[in-house]
Amino acid sequence: MDQSLNDAEAFLKQKIKINPLKDQMLQNQKNYEIQLQVAHYFKKSETYTKKPAIKLMSNENDDLQVYFIYGEHIPDPSRKQDYDSFKIDIIETMHPRIDKFFIIVFFNTNMMTASTLNDFKDFYGTLPEKYFFHMKKFIVLHANFIVKGGGIFGMNEIKQFFKKITTFADTLLILSKEEWFRYKMLAALPESVKAQDQSYKDIENQRKKTVLRKQQTQQAVGDDDIDSDDNFDKDSKILGLNLHEYERNKYGIPVILDMLVQYFEKQPEKLKTEGLFRKQAAVYEEKVVEAALACQKVGFVNKVENAHTIACVFKQFFLKLREPLMTYQLYDWVVQNKPQIEQNLEVSVQMLFDYMPEMNREILLFSLGFLYSVIKEQEHNLMTTYNMAVVFGPNFFRSEVVKMADLGHVTLFVQIVQIMLEQKKDYDYKKMLEKRSDNLNFDASLVPFLPDDLANLDDILDMVTDKNVVNETERKELKARYK
Repeated sequence: MDQSLNDAEAFLKQKIKINPLKDQMLQNQKNYEIQLQVAHYFKKSETYTKKPAIKLMSNENDDLQVYFIYGEHIPDPSRKQDYDSFKIDIIETMHPRIDKFFIIVFFNTNMMTASTLNDFKDFYGTLPEKYFFHMKKFIVLHANFIVKGGGIFGMNEIKQFFKKITTFADTLLILSKEEWFRYKMLAALPESVKAQDQSYKDIENQRKKTVLRKQQTQQAVGDDDIDSDDNFDKDSKILGLNLHEYERNKYGIPVILDMLVQYFEKQPEKLKTEGLFRKQAAVYEEKVVEAALACQKVGFVNKVENAHTIACVFKQFFLKLREPLMTYQLYDWVVQNKPQIEQNLEVSVQMLFDYMPEMNREILLFSLGFLYSVIKEQEHNLMTTYNMAVVFGPNFFRSEVVKMADLGHVTLFVQIVQIMLEQKKDYDYKKMLEKRSDNLNFDASLVPFLPDDLANLDDILDMVTDKNVVNETERKELKARYK
């Protein structure tokens, strides 16, 4: 690898993670190995604290981990045994999952100074590099004027890192707007937090309204499995979420993406449709398919006549992701290192694969394998590797803030996706379709379309509430088509 790509790799590392002094990190790693051994034995000691200050709030198998740290539970460093217990709690809670992306929410509740938060940051600065690599955000809740005024930030590199990723939230209501938030997290909060922040009652009322709306929707589509609190979701949309919010099959592929690919698996002749993924479909037909996907009416999806409709929804899945499949950080890396990448495209593409989050990479490989099955029918559908790259370049890559300058990078993204398609053409995505999600209750690749799904067309149409999207004339056309 030449020097230009070494520089590009260094830039990516700097963009995604803190790059503290190398000597300090090496020393941190040595100290950490000792801390792990101490933790193993100290955990069994009677002197271990009974009130842990850190709590894992997300499910252990989630791709994004969320940790709550309660400042009022952090002992004073002068009480050495108690403070050591706190440090061991941090290590033992985070160590098994430290290779996943995570967010820390620090509750500054009832803390009148910034000293406890500073103590936490000082301790965190003794941890190895991997504790910084995957931290996406540090949220300080109930911060006072001193904390917001910058009293928690110093000049050393660790605290400068925290300054870059710290956001403040005055109330739990603001916290509830985060995409990772789940209602069950409120139940685990200590009473002192609830007593100080009454906004949790507003979240409770919001939740009740959401559950009622879901109950009404699920009754309409004949589904009695009402969402539990654990599955609380602020938005019932099926597109426009973060990847980790989608229900996934055993291979980690979003079920709705699996269902769209299955449409072509069951009807391979549809792959020959001219202009597939290039030509547009009626918006109202796309909305009906989205509604069917939302309630997993796989039989209805498989019966859709127009292959362009399914292809357009497949594209929309990627285009509307809250953060693109190729993350904003990877987009920035490509733009910042454009000259070096253009000179070393194939090596750079492999670097992109290596640096992608694991879940994103598996979904990308799955999608590339499927798209290549479309390209193999280019004699009929006229979709060459280049044509497919032109379509999916802007779907896989986009900047966080849209600028006119982005247009100058489109060609490079098309070249990157074209190489991806060529390099991964032998990826056997069909192996990932062998067994569907348990939530579908059957192996969808072996069962023909379900006639009873079509009986619910009225209910599916009712989920498309915007009459400007599906008007009465279009409803009648759909009913006649699927009679």
